[in-house]
Amino acid sequence: MKLKNCYTLLFITFCLSINAQTNILKINPDIVMPKDSLESKALLFSVNGFLSAAQKNSKNKWILPTESTETTLLTDEIVDIQKNEKLKNDSFFNPYLTNIIPLEDNRYLVKVSYLGIHENTSILRASFELVAHKLNDEFLISSPLLMNTQNWKTKNIQNHIFHYPYTINDEMAQIFANKAIFYDDIIKNNTGEFHYYLSKDEFDPLKLFGVEYKSDYNGNDLQRRWISEQGEKLLWVTNEGILDYDLHDLWHNRIQRVISRKDMHRRVDCHVATIYGGIWGFSWEELFPIFIEKFVIGKNVDWLEHKKNYSYFTTNGKRGERKNYTDDFIGALLVKKIQRDNGFDGVWELLMTKRTKDEKEYFTVLEKLTGISKENYNKEVYKLINEEIASR
Repeated sequence: MKLKNCYTLLFITFCLSINAQTNILKINPDIVMPKDSLESKALLFSVNGFLSAAQKNSKNKWILPTESTETTLLTDEIVDIQKNEKLKNDSFFNPYLTNIIPLEDNRYLVKVSYLGIHENTSILRASFELVAHKLNDEFLISSPLLMNTQNWKTKNIQNHIFHYPYTINDEMAQIFANKAIFYDDIIKNNTGEFHYYLSKDEFDPLKLFGVEYKSDYNGNDLQRRWISEQGEKLLWVTNEGILDYDLHDLWHNRIQRVISRKDMHRRVDCHVATIYGGIWGFSWEELFPIFIEKFVIGKNVDWLEHKKNYSYFTTNGKRGERKNYTDDFIGALLVKKIQRDNGFDGVWELLMTKRTKDEKEYFTVLEKLTGISKENYNKEVYKLINEEIASR
């Protein structure tokens, strides 16, 4: 009998802990709930569970599996949303249910705002929209991204799919996709589907996936992007201006899908990006003559000193006046030579060297691949520059 009472107590304690973990949503009595009381309870239970897990960035069993990639965009914005760093309060902002709108196909649009009170003043942290899908006797939650874009047009370029509401610049989409495909082929990572949801430039892309408002973005412009990747599916939610994405940065974006920047030599990564994507909107073909014009090219130039001191020159193009580091040009020439003689496997080997002040590992691998050492660096760089000039 005592054992039975013990199990009963444990069960009650477990139920209370679940309740405490998930029952976080505050509900105004004036909110119109579904008429079926069991359906209302099931809906609120799922929304509570979803928000609780999202806040803590823990495993979220309330996400609709078929839209998990789209919904991760939303949950990423909810992580730690209840914290007020300024007041050092980890549970300052609370979620308030502000509306429930019935939709077709056993779905509800649920609106939630995170609010806190300080010195008799209410502070709005964020407002979100969720879609609750009824499946049997329970609800699962998704972002409204697919619902909000269901009537959009699409353009497919191999495994890159562009979604847009009105028109798209076909030429720019082709350039963007072709370059991404080229980069992915180089790093042998061109599987899966890549979806780009492109809103009009004057529309806030956040609203597409359910972020009506978030104080983090106060005063920011609309030229931003949000990325979610799960398995073989990658999403970008952004605006149509992304088609003019810097091709140098696009290289960084693609390679970081296979290796973190902290695990690579970042300067070599920039050298590769310079060869393939140029710098600040200028292609390599456009940049090299500028480089020759800006520097005195001769046998006695100390290129190692330029590398050490981060010397640079400026260009003024569509991205404004920008610095261009000398070593990016020399490094790009080295990358070009390595790829010509050893293929991209050689470039990858140099890319994986550890960046240090004396660059010991970098120069060891560079000498192995090219025969260029610190001792003959200036002489060999001068030779590479002249070869590049002669090839034009």
